[in-house]
Amino acid sequence: MKTISRKTQVRVLLLLGALIVSYAGDGLLPQVFETWNSRIIDQLFVLRPRLTSPRLRETSDVIHVDANFYVNRSHHAQVIRNLAAMDVGALLVDYVFPDRVGDEEDLPLINATAAAGNVYYGMAFETLKAKFEGSKEPLKAQDIQALDGAKWQVVVEDDPKGFRVGAHPLVNFAALSSIARGSGFLNLTPDPDGILRRVPLLVRYRGAFYPSLAFRAVCGYFGVVPHKIIVQPGRSITLKDAKRSDDPALKDIVLPIDKQGNLIINFTGSWRRIPHYSYSEILQAADRTQQRARLKNELAGKIAILSETVDEPFRIRPIGMDRRLSSGVIHAVIIQNILEGSFLSALSGVAMLLINIALLAAVFFLAVRFSSLTLSLGTLGLVGLYVFLGVFFFSYVQVVWTFVQPLFMLIGAWVAILIAVAIERALLLARTEKARRIAERELEIGRQIQAGFFPTHLPTPKGWELIAHFQPARHVAGDFYDAFTLEGEKKIAIVIADVCDKGVGAALFMALFRSLIRVLSVPVDMRNNPATCVLCPDPAETLQDTIRSVNDYISITHDQANMFATIFFGILEAETGLLFYINAGHEPPVVVGPEGIKTCLNPTGPAVGVYPARRFTVHRTQLAPEDLLVAFTDGVVDARNRAGKLFSRENLMNLLTGRYASAEDLTNRIQNQIKEHINGQELYDDITILALRRLK
Repeated sequence: MKTISRKTQVRVLLLLGALIVSYAGDGLLPQVFETWNSRIIDQLFVLRPRLTSPRLRETSDVIHVDANFYVNRSHHAQVIRNLAAMDVGALLVDYVFPDRVGDEEDLPLINATAAAGNVYYGMAFETLKAKFEGSKEPLKAQDIQALDGAKWQVVVEDDPKGFRVGAHPLVNFAALSSIARGSGFLNLTPDPDGILRRVPLLVRYRGAFYPSLAFRAVCGYFGVVPHKIIVQPGRSITLKDAKRSDDPALKDIVLPIDKQGNLIINFTGSWRRIPHYSYSEILQAADRTQQRARLKNELAGKIAILSETVDEPFRIRPIGMDRRLSSGVIHAVIIQNILEGSFLSALSGVAMLLINIALLAAVFFLAVRFSSLTLSLGTLGLVGLYVFLGVFFFSYVQVVWTFVQPLFMLIGAWVAILIAVAIERALLLARTEKARRIAERELEIGRQIQAGFFPTHLPTPKGWELIAHFQPARHVAGDFYDAFTLEGEKKIAIVIADVCDKGVGAALFMALFRSLIRVLSVPVDMRNNPATCVLCPDPAETLQDTIRSVNDYISITHDQANMFATIFFGILEAETGLLFYINAGHEPPVVVGPEGIKTCLNPTGPAVGVYPARRFTVHRTQLAPEDLLVAFTDGVVDARNRAGKLFSRENLMNLLTGRYASAEDLTNRIQNQIKEHINGQELYDDITILALRRLK
């Protein structure tokens, strides 16, 4: 009974540990988790049209006017007059006019705006910050007047500290802002990977809220005043008693937002239905009766957005053929989402926690009632079920799930329980001869699994020879090597490493180190189709980013394990022979030329996983024709004979000074010399050798 109770406690602790580690990883590496999750959601946007046929209105309530050539303010005034004569419901001007130019141009713009009565102008903040920093900025009197006219006093039902804070506002000149229907900020902030996926509806500045231009115009279109706007940070913004022109009934409109006040852009295909009109077409309508009549019939009652398209457009999710949209089209999409009620909402933190607990409860049930095989199949089934439900809710319920953290947690829990089961079985069966045989069989399976982490074949670009030798001291080892291509076969990444300690623990961390290096060294954009990568990363940046990320993850997430690894990680440009490398506390590889030893690639930083936030320096070396790079682990020089004498680095250097027909010839010679030295003695440590030779 005690054994069963103890096993249950261990499994509960392991599952809780998996939950905590997954949330810790999400908190410590937010950009990694958020970027991976965002990329998954991006693919769901691509997949959704194949699964559903969303019911969209045949016509759009929004139109976009492209001003893609230089115009002056008198031209803008004429366009405003023309659109007003066409009875547009509202006009958004995606510009800021901070200074007066002269009465000849300014007065027509002012008069046209006043006559129209439904024109909204943009304003902008130099930056949007996470929180207020420093003292208040000095403002001119006319700017204060314009800001006072644009600010809102909304009803806030929770702490809005997560909302972005504007800094250094840029507003329209006083005479224009005073007669406009309203103003809203134009700032659009992409995610860290440069893709615009969400937009802020409200930002804070000097104790008040300022709406975005699109949100300000929509509220005016619905006749909703600020004191009827209910803000619940992290949940929603509610527009009370909203009224459409085509529906006399009052109703509440609920917009889902995150803690920063952002609304997720929902590309339902509606932006493709947004009509686009040229600036000249609207401008010339004043002199063309038939054209003016046609445009009035098409534009009456609609929201028009006037914006330039000469600026660099924003990167968006990969929907259809388009990858970029101008700011004016982005504002149009947001307005169209709100008018159609087409929103994407994210599951709350509490809901995700409950889902995580339910997933772990299912894993616990499988772990205590069934075999390891059933547990594995059941866990894979849970992964598949979770992904299916995430796709279903996204496509049909318009709810965005978090994918990376729960799946990371599930796989971590599964691996942890399998390891625990393996350890429990080893401890239980090790008391008998049968237990010894079974334990050896399990270790052999572990050795075979570990062998699967090594590359089945090494990349050998034209003009190069790459040979590896690996010999574990036990069934499983902490040494590992790897070699893989980057950018097709233009670059070759080579890795040789030695995890501290020996046995199963070192082998588990060996798998973790190897997997992290493999995944993090290849950018997300290049994994599926390297040929589509336009800007290939610099090898030095790849080396630094990869080793830094691996070091921070191991030292922070697994600090209690006190595990680390010495790593030599290099990226070779096959065409030029230039080798960029980081030597993180590893045995210095040796570069041998036809005349003998040329150089040793000494450490450029400490071992990986010891201290977080450590910097690793990238060095480079040139491999000339017939040069040979030999990298090895300390098991080579520490190989001992029966008397305890080491093979030594001196003996190895003596071997390297000879002439060899190939890298394989040299590797075989080193193996034979070590074998003769130990003379049947068991290996003291794992032996790994990696030899890279440039041919003539």
